[in-house]
Amino acid sequence: MLYILNEQTAPLGEEPFFTGISRETIERLNALAYHRSYEPRQIIYFPDDACDYVYWVRSGRVKVMRTSESGREITYRHLFPGDMFGEEGLVQSLRRNHYAEAVEPTLLTLLRQEDFGRIVREELDLAYAMACHLCRRAIEVETTFAEYVFVDVRTRVASRLWQLYCREQTTEDTPLLITHQEIASLAGAARETVTVALHALREAGIIALSNAQVHVLKPDELQRLANLR
Repeated sequence: MLYILNEQTAPLGEEPFFTGISRETIERLNALAYHRSYEPRQIIYFPDDACDYVYWVRSGRVKVMRTSESGREITYRHLFPGDMFGEEGLVQSLRRNHYAEAVEPTLLTLLRQEDFGRIVREELDLAYAMACHLCRRAIEVETTFAEYVFVDVRTRVASRLWQLYCREQTTEDTPLLITHQEIASLAGAARETVTVALHALREAGIIALSNAQVHVLKPDELQRLANLR
């Protein structure tokens, strides 16, 4: 892991989270920002680690997950450039209760939780941005919970693939780098059930499957299925 201080990385103000925030506030944050690079499958933090940093993904991808005592894993989110995470320390001084792991070569910007929290309390524009961010997170959680109750597995799989496709796709030939187990965790279903759903999508010519990769062949059809929920 590389530790870099404010070198060769674009300032935080270029990220969507900071739209509408004053230049003075952004400059305060940039003065305290660190940048760290992570290798694929490298853990960013573990359960029971202190909530001592807030993070922004600048490049690469991060997954946030929790593992039960029996070894079952559920993935809450896949995070892409511009996404913020680790902010739970702002509302409670507890330790982490989940993992964050780099999925591919990833660069993160970090601010110490105490520094970020102080500036949030002092700068109203940043406080408003945080309130909006947390509201979006709450809506996402409510939507996901409703899908678990009301939507069949095939539609949930299509929905998760479409979300990833919209965030990750750069060209038509770029595959989604994700395993069946990761899709199962995101969809809240057993791996075997998700594999059946993926094979049905493949038989319909909507996707193609290879080793830890999903190629979206018919994005319009995948979007249609995702919107059936």
